[in-house]
Amino acid sequence: MVTSSADHTWHVLGQTCHEYWPDIAQLLRPPQHVSYEQLSIPAYPLSAQSLQSAGIWRGALARVADASAAMHMAAERVVPASAESAVVLYVHGGAYTSGSARQYREVHARMARATRLPVIGFSYRLAPAAQYPVQLYDAYCAYAHVRSMGYEDAQIVLAGDSAGGNLVLALWQLVRMPARALVLLSPRVDVTSARQSWSTFAGVDVLRAYAPDDSRSSIWQLLGHGTDERARQLLADPFVAPVNADLHGLPPTLVQAGSAEVMLDDIREFVRRARRQRADVELQLFDDMFHVFQAALPGTRNLAAAWDAIGAF
Repeated sequence: MVTSSADHTWHVLGQTCHEYWPDIAQLLRPPQHVSYEQLSIPAYPLSAQSLQSAGIWRGALARVADASAAMHMAAERVVPASAESAVVLYVHGGAYTSGSARQYREVHARMARATRLPVIGFSYRLAPAAQYPVQLYDAYCAYAHVRSMGYEDAQIVLAGDSAGGNLVLALWQLVRMPARALVLLSPRVDVTSARQSWSTFAGVDVLRAYAPDDSRSSIWQLLGHGTDERARQLLADPFVAPVNADLHGLPPTLVQAGSAEVMLDDIREFVRRARRQRADVELQLFDDMFHVFQAALPGTRNLAAAWDAIGAF
């Protein structure tokens, strides 16, 4: 096979760098082509089964659906050069108060390249302008839209980071679908900030404790607690804190976390409880890494290994 001089250069650099500096070699790899397409996701009616599964959110979720009939949610599809017949529905993080599909374009592209699957990301409504369960309804509409595109549940991978991982688990509890897989990057699975890692890595990781009693905190802006009794109920609810969820029937799930992030013990406890319920959950920890390091700049330590592991899952 005839190769260009540019191909030869990439080969030599790659071989040299892989021998000495693996992360630099990753930086020097020519980018794989992906294409982008803007989408608009309309409102979808909630199924009776989903409303039945909504727990304490049933009434509020029904009201949100009624009030959102004219909604059109911005979304984006990222397609790798060679795509398989499945899809990733990606839910962005940002503490439910920030982020959008456009801001997460690079993460979507990394996911598409790693999995060789199209990735659909969407811009759900954010707190404090929209309080829970608005975000859960928006995620439901994104899932319903993917189904309307012809994908069966077994062809859908649900993925998300941080609060997006939380919303993935909430969506799965709502629809209880046999997804192809779940991929959770530093997922938020509890909101108490009570386990040891929150103090051990407080000076290392980028996150602050949730401070649910502070009206300025993201968790307050999301839930708007009210009375102390109501606050305790909301903070322990399995949609808000999936560590407390019934996880029987959870699809094969990959969880990645950094060994130096404040959520580490929350994530470990979630995995332990999921396995106790016979869920197939793989936990991958990356030494000295911080919260959602998979979204960090190219060349970050362990970045390539994490995305390679996602592609192999």
